[in-house]
Amino acid sequence: MTGIEIKPSVRRRFEYIEFQLNWEGSVGRKKLKDQLQISLQQATNDLNAYLDLFPGNMLYDPRQKAYVPSPDFRPRLTSGRVTEYLMQLDMLQKGYRSVGEIWVGSLPTFDVVSTRNREIDPGTFKCILSAIREGHRVEARYISLSSDNVEPRVLLPHAIGSDGHRWHVRAFDFAKDRYSDFVLSRLDVSEILSAPEQQVREDIEWNVDVEIVLKPETGLTKQKRDRLELEYGMTDGRLSLKVRQAMLWYYLRHYGFNPDDIDGAAFRNKSSFHLQVSNLKEVEKCLGRRG
Repeated sequence: MTGIEIKPSVRRRFEYIEFQLNWEGSVGRKKLKDQLQISLQQATNDLNAYLDLFPGNMLYDPRQKAYVPSPDFRPRLTSGRVTEYLMQLDMLQKGYRSVGEIWVGSLPTFDVVSTRNREIDPGTFKCILSAIREGHRVEARYISLSSDNVEPRVLLPHAIGSDGHRWHVRAFDFAKDRYSDFVLSRLDVSEILSAPEQQVREDIEWNVDVEIVLKPETGLTKQKRDRLELEYGMTDGRLSLKVRQAMLWYYLRHYGFNPDDIDGAAFRNKSSFHLQVSNLKEVEKCLGRRG
């Protein structure tokens, strides 16, 4: 990545040029014109301007009548990571973009495991957003799968978060006198109330970061251990993650651990991804289990 100042509209076109060079193998005027809906002259200007800025990144191939990456090509405005390519497929699969809108020209055959979106009531969500902005409380019914209590609750929402599958609202529950996560698809807001008369205490679990240190599980061969270290970008065989304490449970689940699977004084230190937590005692203590 470069620190060169480029107008946002120009930068987007340069990023498209670079994406094509890196993942599609070529880029020409027509491709640039059709994708970005600009004139052929503008496409020519953009290609020349990119070449002036990064002269060692592409070469003109008269057979293709297009530019191709040079032997010394390296991403300058994009990350060059595979995720930037896969993100295009993900947007297509989820319906956020059409085939003509994504940057992938030669679309590979692909499939994605897709779950049904959990429908969130738009009215409820607008109330939650308004309450967060204004510092107001809401009255809502919450359908919990672990309790039969459907009595209205008074909540003070202050943030939203996702565990990778579901979106939650982080809110102070006045009845239980604590902060909790509420799945938005199970929440039905009936009324926005005024701000609380007295200041509610700080959500320490949300505001404090904790560290998870992951390592390959013991017993792996050197080849497998080296592969895991490479996949997760570990340093000296360790991956250190700084996460909000309130999000710790979700991160553990994301990395293949089951915090409900208790083994002695802590959860079972075995991940489905062949990882282990190095600082297990500290992490277990930070989970803040409720009796």
